Amino acid sequence: MTYKMNQQFNIYCGFSVNSQHIETALSQTNNILETLPSTLYKSIDYKTTSSIIGSIFCESIANVTGAIVNPIEKGHPDLIPEDGKNLSEELLRNYPVGLEVKCTVGNITQGANLRAGQTRIQLLTGITWQAHHREVRELLGLVWDFVKGTHEFNYPMITAAFYSNDLVVEDWGEISGTEGRNTKVTGMKVSGRIKMGKGWIALFNNEEYIKAYQKVLKINFK
Repeated sequence: MTYKMNQQFNIYCGFSVNSQHIETALSQTNNILETLPSTLYKSIDYKTTSSIIGSIFCESIANVTGAIVNPIEKGHPDLIPEDGKNLSEELLRNYPVGLEVKCTVGNITQGANLRAGQTRIQLLTGITWQAHHREVRELLGLVWDFVKGTHEFNYPMITAAFYSNDLVVEDWGEISGTEGRNTKVTGMKVSGRIKMGKGWIALFNNEEYIKAYQKVLKINFK
């Protein structure tokens, strides 16, 4: 896969991340995803697939930037500077600098009933990243799809990456799952999605995907 890249992307979040880092990590992640058996993707839900993709990408970004993946499972942000590796769990739960990464497959037309291995871009109606709280202000958001390739099975691939560092509480919806054993979750609202669209980093270099993402995230190329 090749990408349309925003070569101007360059941030410092306790460590430097630029467009070349992102492009390399995308390539590494996609290559790894193709090595996993197709039966795996057929037997898990899309939320779990998103988690796998996000985890692989985080490891790849860490490798190319010199950062580390947050050592504790529920630590925030997902990636932190290397000097945080020996800190206490209490400090790593909400480390002051770093990069949070979220991954989504996007929303499709209701009732489409697509299965693993079937491309979704033709039926894409929206992109919504989710979080466990409304205080996520800085986010690297990934989007994926089952992309048509040379294999008999269409493997999941990252098809876009977006970034915003000016999200506010109001860019996130009300938290659901606050009762019982459900996981607390909030979805990004339109205002947040527009901010993410303005901060596009990489788009799968395919006209159908670029047009779809332009439409749902209000991307305006200069």
